[in-house]
Amino acid sequence: MYLSDTDLSAAIESGRLIVGPKPSAIDATSIDLHLDAVDEAKVWDVDRLTKDNRDRGLPDLQLNIARMNYGKISLDYLRSPPREGDAPSDARVVRRDDCVVLRPGGFLLWQTREIVGTPKEAPEFICFVDGKSTRARTGLVVHLTAPTIHAGWSGNITLEMTNCGPLHLVLHEGDAVAQIVVAKITSPPTYGFRTSPSATLGQTHVTGSPKGQGM
Repeated sequence: MYLSDTDLSAAIESGRLIVGPKPSAIDATSIDLHLDAVDEAKVWDVDRLTKDNRDRGLPDLQLNIARMNYGKISLDYLRSPPREGDAPSDARVVRRDDCVVLRPGGFLLWQTREIVGTPKEAPEFICFVDGKSTRARTGLVVHLTAPTIHAGWSGNITLEMTNCGPLHLVLHEGDAVAQIVVAKITSPPTYGFRTSPSATLGQTHVTGSPKGQGM
């Protein structure tokens, strides 16, 4: 069962659904998610990874994703996008003043301003992150393969964004580029993140780190 605007508002007010800061408006069945400060936008430092891999005798851009420690890898190789005037001509993500320009084929990580989720104890809901259709029609793909916010998890949501279209997409702090819909689960999970740890529980950075750690 998916929650309507009335149910979403009641769940937030009662603390059964975590959305902070509190949304100024709720759509019929969704809540908008907004981009955090522009300094939170990150891209992969492929030049540094290439150098380190060559030193290790590995292929330039190889990353064993199923075996990696994401927290360590992200701290080592995520960085802010280069400034437009300093970036190479083929850079696909650049920082321009107070915005980020996502060029065709570009990929970046940028967390939401909102902390979203459900309490650790007896959670009643799961949430799903979706893109917004008008943004998608320009070629912007948001939150590629991990739309589910599991019961008992909360934190800033890291959005994986890529530009599949032909245009240069300009993104600012506060832009609404995604939304959540919320569903009620039939019963609280038998076990949660205390016995099945989440690498990103409580994250406040795209590195998956909690407040006070990471970037």
